[in-house]
Amino acid sequence: MRLDVVNTDAPDGLLKVRLVPDGAALTFGPQPEQFELAPGAKAVFEVPVTAQNVGDPEFDIILTMPDGRELRQTLTLPVRMNDPVVASTRRFALGGGDTFDFTSDVFADMQPGTGSAIISAGALARFDVPGILGTLERYPYGCSEQVTSKALPLLYLSGIAGEIGLGDQKAIRARVDAAIAQLMTRQSSNGAFGLWQAGSGDFWLDSYITDFLSRARAERFEVPDRAFRLAMDNLRNRINYAPDFDSGGEDIAFALMVLAREGAASMGDLRYYADVKSTAFATPLAAAQLGAALAYYGDQPRADAMFARAARMLAVVDDGALIWRADYGTALRDTAGVLALATRAGSDVVDPSALGALLVDDGAPLSTQESAWSLLAAHALVETPENSGLLVDGAPASSPFVKVLDSQTQSSGLAISTVSHRSEDLTLTTFGVPSSPPPAGGTGYAIGRSYYNLDGVPIDEQDLSVGDRFVIVLQVDPFEAFSARLIVNDPLPAGIEIDNPALLRSGDVRALDWLQPSEVEHAEFRSDRFLAAVDLRSAGTVTLAYGARAVSPGSFHRPAASVEDMYRPRYRAHTDTGRVDIAE
Repeated sequence: MRLDVVNTDAPDGLLKVRLVPDGAALTFGPQPEQFELAPGAKAVFEVPVTAQNVGDPEFDIILTMPDGRELRQTLTLPVRMNDPVVASTRRFALGGGDTFDFTSDVFADMQPGTGSAIISAGALARFDVPGILGTLERYPYGCSEQVTSKALPLLYLSGIAGEIGLGDQKAIRARVDAAIAQLMTRQSSNGAFGLWQAGSGDFWLDSYITDFLSRARAERFEVPDRAFRLAMDNLRNRINYAPDFDSGGEDIAFALMVLAREGAASMGDLRYYADVKSTAFATPLAAAQLGAALAYYGDQPRADAMFARAARMLAVVDDGALIWRADYGTALRDTAGVLALATRAGSDVVDPSALGALLVDDGAPLSTQESAWSLLAAHALVETPENSGLLVDGAPASSPFVKVLDSQTQSSGLAISTVSHRSEDLTLTTFGVPSSPPPAGGTGYAIGRSYYNLDGVPIDEQDLSVGDRFVIVLQVDPFEAFSARLIVNDPLPAGIEIDNPALLRSGDVRALDWLQPSEVEHAEFRSDRFLAAVDLRSAGTVTLAYGARAVSPGSFHRPAASVEDMYRPRYRAHTDTGRVDIAE
């Protein structure tokens, strides 16, 4: 930390500067000895500062004047860890007479200051509704599908969202309003929506966003009338000009469901697709969405036939084929969607218990689609959560039972026990950065990170100096011929900033023209990381590069770079973590 002390109008004399941290989050190295400063003169000091754990610690700068007076200023130095947060869920039964101490012990394997935990009971806990809501809230990316998926459950589960710390009803409504406003910036003049910016061509995405806007209007959120009218007109136009198909129809079924909810579908279209094309719909969710459209119009026999077909398709769906799905889906997402839609339609041809059992968390990370539809399914099944039957510190617990513990909040914890001798099922979901970073590795992919100077010569990230400009190159290698929507995330150390995002593309570094960076759907150059979305449709290495500059002297933690299939997140990879040393 650099300190500049300027004597503007004080007399000569001995001065002393001290840095005093508030707590143990920061520690300071050797500090200035007493020094003399003449009027108009300036003294410059550098004091090493070490971050001990994540938080927003304060510290005081105290200047002692020659006459003994102290000038004091309080500052805040935010400390962050850019490593990815890992979520872990476990379920257990609390027997009669047993007590579970919900304390900071749950953060034992996490970096200090990064952990939070949610414990819940009852019907909502069986679907881990609080945990999934928490995971969605922490999701770091923001394409139009992801913005929609994060906001959609808040239309119905604002009470649970408030319990896990997302704010009161006013704050939840503000989150949904912000999502609507962001989606409006990505709507084209024809009513269609783009994935990362205004655009058109993705019929399923248009239906998904319009579905959210329709639901939001029904829940009395403000959606601009003209924008909604354009979105509905776009769906009608796409249906009217939709080509015939022998296998597919995911976008058509979704659009028909949204139009039917708004009373804008043609009954003739619904009956044609149900009677003539029912076997052509390629996914269980599409079949269920056509069933939901028919149910909106009161044709329950045809609706039940489509729901029954959806259930049969779920039994044979192959989720192992890593093919491109235009509807962002997986078998789990389809299962949740069929359950949510059939339950809402009042159909008795689908077994809710059997499908609900398939949604129990197996520990694998969920995509935003899987999360959003799982929450819709849980909401459809559990309108009114039952009493928890639990005691917290000896007092009866409210329902729904949801408690949150944050590692940055000083708390003695909670003692959770049962009211009677019957056992209660609990779900505990923890979030945090592991204290021991996992070694480089991955499932389905490998990712590497390397550094070059502007002459194209490889350099060592531990041998940098302030002002050095260099190029960071990321290479992703799929193990098989995957088709996927990838997100590549390279968090920056605190001493490095992105210097020139378009460095290679502009041709400024001719020595690195052999890299031939891959085409990206979207790139973000944030203050703390580089992000890129890549549509992978064939085998081959994905190469990305950007310019960076060393800006601060010190030794900094280097988080791992990662790649993730956004809609099959179990397929991911990461590099090693490390250190970056930057000299003066």
